[in-house]
Amino acid sequence: MTTRTRRYLMVLLAVVAVLLLVSMRLRGMPVQQPVAFDHLKHTKDLELSCELCHNHVITGTYAGLPGAQTCGLCHQAQRAASAESAGVKVPFVPPDSLQFNKLFRLPAHVYFSHRRHVGIGKLECDACHGAIAGSQQPPRRALVRITMEFCLDCHRAKGQSLDCVACHR
Repeated sequence: MTTRTRRYLMVLLAVVAVLLLVSMRLRGMPVQQPVAFDHLKHTKDLELSCELCHNHVITGTYAGLPGAQTCGLCHQAQRAASAESAGVKVPFVPPDSLQFNKLFRLPAHVYFSHRRHVGIGKLECDACHGAIAGSQQPPRRALVRITMEFCLDCHRAKGQSLDCVACHR
């Protein structure tokens, strides 16, 4: 192999590595959840609203992630005779053992209020979170890439403020 070919391969490998890193950064790092939560079962089959588990989604800045206490409202007793149902109680002992991990993240300089968007603006969860309600396994990455352009497109479509200080700290 010639020196020129080696240099070409090194540059090519460097470019591929940079593209992979940029792609991972844009898509977010994979997130592992403590329970193989089935959104579809809860939202479609049981017809539970998002607010039942994400109890601040209408009134708070942060929607909130359910913990053992929230899940325990329904899962204190085994619901069915299946092996899947028997496993549902396991994470809830001790009470602090269940902690879901945040999947959707915004940069620290961006201010987003669920109260403003869901409570007041009446946006549906799928507007920003995609088809999460229809997922049977926790996704490893956010289903929607939330960028400034994504937000601005929505603000334009709904006739909302495009003032920078409305969202940026």
